[in-house]
Amino acid sequence: MRSRPTGFSLLELLVVVVIIGLAIAIVGVSVGDNKPQQLRNAARDFANYIAQVEDEAVLSRESWGVQIYRENNADGVEHVVYRFLRQSAEGWQPDAPREIPREIHFADNITVRLEIDGAEQLIEPLPAETARKDEKNKTNDKNKLAPTIWLAPGGEVTPFILQLRFPGEEHGPIVRSDALGRIELDIRQDDENK
Repeated sequence: MRSRPTGFSLLELLVVVVIIGLAIAIVGVSVGDNKPQQLRNAARDFANYIAQVEDEAVLSRESWGVQIYRENNADGVEHVVYRFLRQSAEGWQPDAPREIPREIHFADNITVRLEIDGAEQLIEPLPAETARKDEKNKTNDKNKLAPTIWLAPGGEVTPFILQLRFPGEEHGPIVRSDALGRIELDIRQDDENK
């Protein structure tokens, strides 16, 4: 009777090494620096939401808008927020079509540069009384609540350029629109390779 040699074959060892290598790669990607990916995802989300609300404006034949503003989070750290507004008989009201969140917060470590019609815009906090009325779901003063970017029922959009970046950096993804409502996402090649 012949005994079988003990130990692992070369193929079995190779499979184990490949599995360990894949596990290390997955852990490295999930733990690694994903800051550039965070910017790209935030820019894609913004562009996609704008496009969806633009479609809603055309289909519903109602004016919609995007309000971009600054606010402090629970820890007192300032960040940029955007929300969608719909024009009604009572004026501009916070609203969100379909499955779009009512309010979207950019991460605390993201800065936003905004140009409207070629002029750089300051992103201001909401007036305190408007924010309080929104929280209580009361009618807003027509002069207090206004969109930063208009989305017209005919498909026109306020021409804008919105760039996301990290503090101290000059580059980052850009979302832009022309007056005809064409929305583009521009991710620079050097940003893509980070």
